[in-house]
Amino acid sequence: MKKILIICLVFACISLGYAQNTYTINGENLELTSVVEGDVDLFYTINNRKYRYFLRTKDDTFFELKNEKGNDGDYTRDYIAILKKEASKSTLSVDKVKLTTGSLKRYIDSHNKNVNVDYNVTNNNLKVNFRLGLLAGITNHPLVEGLTDNDSHLQIASELEIYGNTDNPLHSGLLQLRQTIGSSGDYKSTELSLGYRIRPIRTEKFNLFVQTRFASLVFSSIDVTTVIGGDVITTEPRNETEFEVPFIFGIGADFKVSNNGYITFLYDRFYALGLDSRDDFPMDFMIGYKLKL
Repeated sequence: MKKILIICLVFACISLGYAQNTYTINGENLELTSVVEGDVDLFYTINNRKYRYFLRTKDDTFFELKNEKGNDGDYTRDYIAILKKEASKSTLSVDKVKLTTGSLKRYIDSHNKNVNVDYNVTNNNLKVNFRLGLLAGITNHPLVEGLTDNDSHLQIASELEIYGNTDNPLHSGLLQLRQTIGSSGDYKSTELSLGYRIRPIRTEKFNLFVQTRFASLVFSSIDVTTVIGGDVITTEPRNETEFEVPFIFGIGADFKVSNNGYITFLYDRFYALGLDSRDDFPMDFMIGYKLKL
């Protein structure tokens, strides 16, 4: 019996928008998104999924904020010199400013507030970011009771990671769709789950995260064989649908391989608060690729 499961996910997101206008800067026509307006204005645009930031002063002069690699391989941090000169009234340490929307906005908001006490600091930099991941690996179904074998089976998964306005989040939400694959009669499942991740170790190129999946909708199937007197009487498929709140724990790592891409390793389902596990050693590993949307 073949079963086709189609799950449609619809997200309704309410976000605060930025004003967009076209400007000519050094011969380039750029559609810039306004982030801050005051004594000094901040804009950004996205080209080939890469952010470019621009500062505009009161005399309508634009400065691009750059942080390129020099010949020695180190980043030049040219944008720091521009901030020191053109937005010098900020009370924040300019040397700690990162070339991200949130960090630049906080610094320039501080400058504008010190120049004009009536300046209104807004939160229009808040937004939701997403990473889409595809993973594959093996599992011996460590949290499924009643299985008589300890064989490992193929599993594939797709996940959507949701986080705030930062390039390297400490916290993130998780929506994961996982499918385990076996031979005819083997235990198979389709699992849709919600989860949470926290990253106790975060660097520019490497993150270590701990995750828990706290709510799961599981569709499973297995062939049940009835044996009487050593003879097989019947073999019938058994299909089940369960909603679980298991708090399943896992640990993993992300390795940054491009501006928006990550190689991910995940060891999952080694423990769950709300489910009994078998005595077999938990084998649930996946490797995959995540892309920032």
